[in-house]
Amino acid sequence: MNSKIIGIETAVPLLCVSQKDAFACAAQKQGIQPATLRWYDRFMSDKGIETRHFAVDDVSEVLEESRNVTHERFRRTAARLGAEALRKVLETAGIEPKDLDGLVTTTCTGYLCPGLTSYISEALGLRPDLFAMDLAGLGCGAALPALRAADQYLALHPASRVAVVSVEICSAAIFWGDDIELILSNSIFADGAAACLLTNDPERQGFSLTGFSSLLWPEHRDDLRFKTEDGRLRNVISRSVPAVAARAVGELMADLIGRAPVGRWHAAVHPGGRMILDEIEKKVPALAGKLARSREVLRLYGNMSSPSVLFVLKDILEKDCPETDEAILIFAFGAGFSAYGAKLQMCVSEKKKCIEIPIATEELCHG
Repeated sequence: MNSKIIGIETAVPLLCVSQKDAFACAAQKQGIQPATLRWYDRFMSDKGIETRHFAVDDVSEVLEESRNVTHERFRRTAARLGAEALRKVLETAGIEPKDLDGLVTTTCTGYLCPGLTSYISEALGLRPDLFAMDLAGLGCGAALPALRAADQYLALHPASRVAVVSVEICSAAIFWGDDIELILSNSIFADGAAACLLTNDPERQGFSLTGFSSLLWPEHRDDLRFKTEDGRLRNVISRSVPAVAARAVGELMADLIGRAPVGRWHAAVHPGGRMILDEIEKKVPALAGKLARSREVLRLYGNMSSPSVLFVLKDILEKDCPETDEAILIFAFGAGFSAYGAKLQMCVSEKKKCIEIPIATEELCHG
């Protein structure tokens, strides 16, 4: 019995900030250099992002926030957003919180011990014998290995229900400085959460997870990572990230369809940034014209790190309405350098085999 995604819901903070207003906030930073402000203007004027959400009452709060205040804000708002997204997906699926068997959470923008599973479980009143797993250190790509962990749990516990909750408070990882990578990070990242509900109950309709793929390239570790400086997380993003991400997505796609060819399909790609999406479309011709949903999520929400690809997947399911003979290929990438792929196929029930129409791997990956 394949694991199936039977629901996805999202949650964002109430404060929605235009890039124009975000630039005005950056201009208020005490001691900011004119050259740094010009870079903020350049990045925040890019049409790839129009608005972002932040877990603060006023965006100016992030200008002089102490480390202790930042950490407490992360703990409080990450738990609240994660619980909100999970509550919504359980209600949509008609499942009581007490009937959830497993919870896998992902976050990289703050550290908690115990992890988010403890806080979200408390907020929703989940069972004490819940299978709980907190994944950390995987960056923007974390939602897909979390789905894989949920899938493996379901393989051992038939007809169970497992939720994946990805939460990031990227505003808690703002680091002020004049380096281009810091200016870029502060210009594109945002806060958000997504919850995905899975089961392998043969009576539930959903999208079956029919394949996973992953890559880990330590030689590119310093191209995309967090490091700790003065007790704060500091983002590291090199100029090579778009090219590395595009190469990774191409290899993951070749692996996924090489093992199980697909017919008609949609693509959910992590919207890491406009330049990244442009490079992926350029280097992986099969994805040309298939990243509209990724670009729309980026435009409205910015890069929310690990929840972002689930926002894209939700948009595809709701707006493109894939049918039983269509697949969805999902790609996400992040710190490490790590990258992940997954394939979904619509199934009405386990009794009706998913339809897969073969297509040549060479044609799909290289046009």
